[in-house]
Amino acid sequence: MMSKSFYYEVLEGLTTAVLWLDKNENIQFMNVAAGEIFQVSPKRMLGKSWKIILPGLVDTLNQSVDKSITIHEYTVAVQDFEKIRVSCSISPYELSEDMGWLVEIYNTERHHRIVEEDERWHQYEAGNLLVKTLAHEVKNPLAGILGATQLLQKRFSTDDKESAFLEIISKEVTRLKNLVNRMLGPEKRAEKEPHNVHELIRYVLQVVEGEKPENVYIKLDYDPSIPDIYMDFEAMIQALLNLIQNGIQAMEETGGFLTIKTRIEHKFTLGAKTYPLVAKISIKDEGMGIPDSVFDSIFYPMVTSKKAGTGLGLPVAQNVLRQHDGLIVAESEPGNTVFTVYLPLKQKEDKE
Repeated sequence: MMSKSFYYEVLEGLTTAVLWLDKNENIQFMNVAAGEIFQVSPKRMLGKSWKIILPGLVDTLNQSVDKSITIHEYTVAVQDFEKIRVSCSISPYELSEDMGWLVEIYNTERHHRIVEEDERWHQYEAGNLLVKTLAHEVKNPLAGILGATQLLQKRFSTDDKESAFLEIISKEVTRLKNLVNRMLGPEKRAEKEPHNVHELIRYVLQVVEGEKPENVYIKLDYDPSIPDIYMDFEAMIQALLNLIQNGIQAMEETGGFLTIKTRIEHKFTLGAKTYPLVAKISIKDEGMGIPDSVFDSIFYPMVTSKKAGTGLGLPVAQNVLRQHDGLIVAESEPGNTVFTVYLPLKQKEDKE
């Protein structure tokens, strides 16, 4: 016959979070997995009300006196404004002749994230293909217009009124040509070399130092154990620069902290592939947030909520990350907008 300690060790070893509540609805058991989800010490929670860690889950546990109930899509708020989605099952359960409730909590955040990333991945690929096709079709006519304009400019002196108009046409066509080139991306695949991610961030912060308002402060939270990452350093500068500039611009009027945090994720899935280690770079600002009307489309070209924005910063950054097998994920609400960069840690560069 198995001892109580054996079953206790089994419960502690489960990856499913388990709580047992007594008849007074206080926590009398919490396994390690539950402590990890709520980021609390299980021992310190003993004797306390379940409502402390699961506020608003149900109005009363009396709903599950005779039967089990399950609540899906419940959001748990953890440290640093982060949130995870879980499903909770509550069942009446007798333990040592005492009636109470058994609460099982399943972390569904990883499943949701994989589904959302897969959908975002396909949306990005479709949008990127459309944009590149249109840009390619526009590029040739622009070259013809520019060439014809330059020929006409040779027929007029710089003092002629017509020359001034031709100069405007030439500048505008050149601007559009540069815009199209940015849409098409780099012409060749860049060679990647190992670089320190914190050195990358340091360089970008030096670039933006001159344009940062006095009421915006930089807060760094680094994991120094992150090894060097194979990357195209110049391209990654542009990607990170776009994200950090967006965060600073979002706080120009209100001010606040721009928090840059680096961490390591283990066995992390990006697209259809799971990587042993992934570097995670989070850039959080305390601005007004991204309007719901454009949030789902922010990684598409020409979509922006800023008056002077071009709508190319985020698509360019996402394109750079895709070339590194990585991804940018966004979440936003007033006072808390986070862009998270996921970058696989590879021992060597992938070869074509």
